[in-house]
Amino acid sequence: MGRAEQVIAIVGGGASGALTALQIRESAPGLVRVVVIEPRSRLGGGVAYSTGDSHHLLNVRAERLSAWCDEPTHFAKWASGRGLSVASGFLPRSAYGAYLSSLTEDVEHIRANVVDVSPSGGKVRLGLSTGARFSADRVVLAPGASPTTWPERAEYGDRRFIRDPWTLGAFRGIREGLPVLLVGSGLTAVDVSLSLHSAGHGPIVAVSRHGLLPAAHHEQAVKHSEVHPPFDLGSISEMLAWARSRAEELGGWVPLFDALRPHFDGLWQSLPASEQERFLRLVYRHFEVLRHRMAPEVARHLDDMRRTGALTVIAGRVAVVRQHRSHIEVQVGRHTLRVGAVVNCTGASRDIRETTHPLIRSLLAQRIVKAGPHALGIDSDRRGCLPGTDSKLWLVGPLRRGVAWETTAIPEIRDQARTVAECSSELLDRVGAL
Repeated sequence: MGRAEQVIAIVGGGASGALTALQIRESAPGLVRVVVIEPRSRLGGGVAYSTGDSHHLLNVRAERLSAWCDEPTHFAKWASGRGLSVASGFLPRSAYGAYLSSLTEDVEHIRANVVDVSPSGGKVRLGLSTGARFSADRVVLAPGASPTTWPERAEYGDRRFIRDPWTLGAFRGIREGLPVLLVGSGLTAVDVSLSLHSAGHGPIVAVSRHGLLPAAHHEQAVKHSEVHPPFDLGSISEMLAWARSRAEELGGWVPLFDALRPHFDGLWQSLPASEQERFLRLVYRHFEVLRHRMAPEVARHLDDMRRTGALTVIAGRVAVVRQHRSHIEVQVGRHTLRVGAVVNCTGASRDIRETTHPLIRSLLAQRIVKAGPHALGIDSDRRGCLPGTDSKLWLVGPLRRGVAWETTAIPEIRDQARTVAECSSELLDRVGAL
C-alpha cells in the first residue's frame, strides 16, 4: 500500500519559511503537501528582503546565499543572469527576496496570519486570521525575528516616535529641518541612516550604550584561515584570552571571526549556563559588532556621512524624554538633543517572554512552547523539534537562538531547514512502514 500524503504547514513565508518549503519539497517530492501560511503577497521577502531601498545591501557575499547547500553559486548565477553585477559580492537585499520568490512561485500559499496552533490527536489545528481552520500533520514555525519593541518597556503614542522603521510609510511624519534620533547603532540603524539621508532627512544622531557601529567586511573576499578552538576552556575569561592570542597571530579580530564562524555554536554550547550569561552581559555587543558586518560600500557611505556631519554616533542611554509641540527633547548622558523624531533601531528584545508577536505570545501563554535558554528564543532540541509535541511542531530561524547561537544568517537557516526536511523524510518512512 502506498504512503498517504502528509501535510506540512509552514507558519511564516520570509526567508526561513521559504527555505524550509524548498528543502522539504526536495527531500520528499510527491509525498508531502507543503503549505506556507504568510500574509504577504509573495514568499521569501519577509521583513529583511522586502525593502525597496537600493541602498540596503546584503551583509553576506552572494556566493554564501544559495538556497541549496550543494549548489553554492546558485544565487550568484541567478543574479548574473538578470543583469546584476556580483563583482563586489554584496547585492541589494531586494534581489535576494526576488530570488527566493522566484524559487517558491509554485509553492502552495495561503495569505493569512496564523493566530492559533493546537496539537490535537494525530493532527495540528491552525486557526487563521481569515476565520478559517487548517489541519496539518506537522507544523514548522518560521516567523522570523520577533517584532521590535521600545527599549526598557517605554511606549510612545506620538507619531514622531517610530517603533518599527520597517512599517510602510514610517518616515512620512518626520518634520524637516530637525535632527532625527536613532536609538541603537547596529545594522538596523545603518539601514535607517541610509534611507533617511537619501530622503533628505537629518542630521541623524544614533545613540547606543557603547556607541559602536558594525565593523565592515573586507573589500575583497579572503581565504579563511583554519582555526580549531578548544572546547574545554569552561569560562569566558579563558576563551577571550585564547581568542586574543589567536587574533594577534591572524592579524586582527575580523579574520579570527571569519575562521571561527563554523565553530560558534560549539563554543556557545561548551560554556556552562552561568558563563553564557556572562557572555550576554559583558561581551555580546562587541561580538555582534564583529560578527554582523556592513558591506564595504555601505561602510564608505557612512564614513562620508560622519565626516560631513550628516551622521553622529554617541555612546549613552536615553535618560529623559520630553515632548514639545515643535520638537522632542532627549537627554542622553551629558547631551541634550532637540529632535524632530525618534526611531527605534534596537531590534527585538533579547527576552522572548517580552515578544509582541501575537502567535508566539499565545503559544507561550498556553504553554505549547516555552522559553529556551536565557529566554533568547523558544526551546527546542538540536534538530529544531519542540519538546512534548510528538514531533509535530518544529522551529526554524532566529527564534532558535539560545539552544543554538548561529541562527539568524541564511547559511545557518538553510542548514536548519535541511535538517527539518531530513527529519520529515524519516518520519514519513516510519509512517509508511506501519
